[in-house]
Amino acid sequence: MVSRLYVLSRNALANLRMRRCLTLVLFVTVLAAVVQPAAAQMETRPFIHNGYTRPYLIYRPAHLSSSPAAVFMLGGIRSTAESASRDFGWIDEADRNGFLIVFPDPVATQPDKPMDRKNNVTFWELKGSRTHLLTPGMLPVDDDGYLMAVLHDVVSRDHLDRERIFFAGFSSGSGMVQLFASRHPNDIKGIVAVATPLMDPPAKLARPVPILYIHGDEDEQFSGFQVNSPHFATTPHGNWVTWGYLDGCQIQTAEKTEWGVRFSWQGCKNSVPVLADFVKNLGHEWSGSLDSHPRKDGETIAPLNFTDMAWQFFAGIHAR
Repeated sequence: MVSRLYVLSRNALANLRMRRCLTLVLFVTVLAAVVQPAAAQMETRPFIHNGYTRPYLIYRPAHLSSSPAAVFMLGGIRSTAESASRDFGWIDEADRNGFLIVFPDPVATQPDKPMDRKNNVTFWELKGSRTHLLTPGMLPVDDDGYLMAVLHDVVSRDHLDRERIFFAGFSSGSGMVQLFASRHPNDIKGIVAVATPLMDPPAKLARPVPILYIHGDEDEQFSGFQVNSPHFATTPHGNWVTWGYLDGCQIQTAEKTEWGVRFSWQGCKNSVPVLADFVKNLGHEWSGSLDSHPRKDGETIAPLNFTDMAWQFFAGIHAR
């Protein structure tokens, strides 16, 4: 009898030790999952708008808050969501600063045919610029509606900080970013526009929009140093002067820098920043991108990285 009780006691002790080991293993596993940061991830999210397949890319860095900031980057003519994710250095910027970066997808000139960088280029549709060639029965390419739908999708899925939603664009994407922000100023908290003006400025805004507007003095799209022209502020395209008026600003200032001239508006509504950087010896490009070119004439010009400048501008808006 004593022997049997001893055996039962020994088995019970072994079972107890086993349960404790399993509990410890489970605890360590859960703790590791909590402590271990999520890996950085680039995700392609399928998306259809107005009958057009337009997947967007979203990059989540490893260290991200529960309510992160987000930057939406729009490339220029011939770009895709995938090429924009490579070309402008936003992945590294997001890794360093801990925000989401989203790359929406433009539509080709002839949407029913494969995109071709020579004969069937992609672009963002703007008044006074290119237009998509549709066959009978095709719905319009609604870039504004598409971007808003993507924005809502990202907000609902990724729980964005609604006070830190920013848009940046180059060339055709610059014009689209400005147009989109002018139509939806309550949703967009700041924009950076590089190398193309706003093609269809509104008469007024429902809310002032912070903007950093960047152009090169050798850009064929627009010369920033035409500011001395008496017709500069009344051109049909919306430049940085137009944005000053839209944002209710009072005074213009200019400051020479080693890389060009920085113009700024003071006394803007809600104290929003309205800045314009005009860079000497710069053509139609995003400085610091894969496609940017060496400077001319051997001049010593401070190296500029527009992606760094864009994020610093966005971060400064939130810090105000």
